Amino acid sequence: MSPLVAMLLGIVQGLTEFLPISSSGHLVLAQHLLNVNPPTIIFEIFLHFGTLLAILLVFRADILQILKSPAGLLRTSGKPKREDPFLRLLGLLLLGTIPIAVVGVIFKDRIENFFEAPRVVAGMLIVTGIVLASTNKIRMGRRGVKKLNIKDGIGIGLAQAIALIPGISRSGMTIAAGLFRGLTRSVAARFSFLLAIPAILGATIVGLRDVPSLSIGNARALAVGTLTAFISGLIALKVLLAVVQRGRLGVFAYYCWALGLIALICSPR
Repeated sequence: MSPLVAMLLGIVQGLTEFLPISSSGHLVLAQHLLNVNPPTIIFEIFLHFGTLLAILLVFRADILQILKSPAGLLRTSGKPKREDPFLRLLGLLLLGTIPIAVVGVIFKDRIENFFEAPRVVAGMLIVTGIVLASTNKIRMGRRGVKKLNIKDGIGIGLAQAIALIPGISRSGMTIAAGLFRGLTRSVAARFSFLLAIPAILGATIVGLRDVPSLSIGNARALAVGTLTAFISGLIALKVLLAVVQRGRLGVFAYYCWALGLIALICSPR
């Protein structure tokens, strides 16, 4: 793969990872359109890693508090440890990561096959559009970080696991799940992106086993794709946070429907 193609795919990944229009779905369609055959799983893992860096930068304050929260378990005085919202948040993020880990292991081969099926991707984009449009009917939630519970962690975690299917938006599904659970818009978005960290980091670590087999050319393409995914992802993340805060998540449904229908018409049977 040439660095130029890697850069284009990195831009596609970065913009679509956070906008609720399915990054994996766009990568599949873009790869077919550009007629390239990259090391699909490894290349996508590194592109996701680029967007992970964007999450770490934007949510660095929350992440620092979460990492520091276990130290509260060693305290012998002060407020009860269970009152630390960041410690509770850490536990819920770990709980929410379980579904994607289980589904990823059990259905790994079937999920990988979907990356070679543009018509499946097209259908899932339409499904994503339906989910996004349904958020227009949701009343504004009132539950903040301190009101997060086990059902929230499991429900949003299951939504993230479903998004392993290319064409299903991870950000769209998890934010929508949070909104349906009655979370405030900001908390639904924050939990969604914080939940992505262990999932993407875990997939990256697993994928590193295959890196030594890459050629120098592919390694260069991975580096270019990762950098462009980070930069474009940073821009898209800030845009989506503003859109969610305004309650306009449903506007992306029209794009998903249009792209899904076009892909269905143009994809070979």
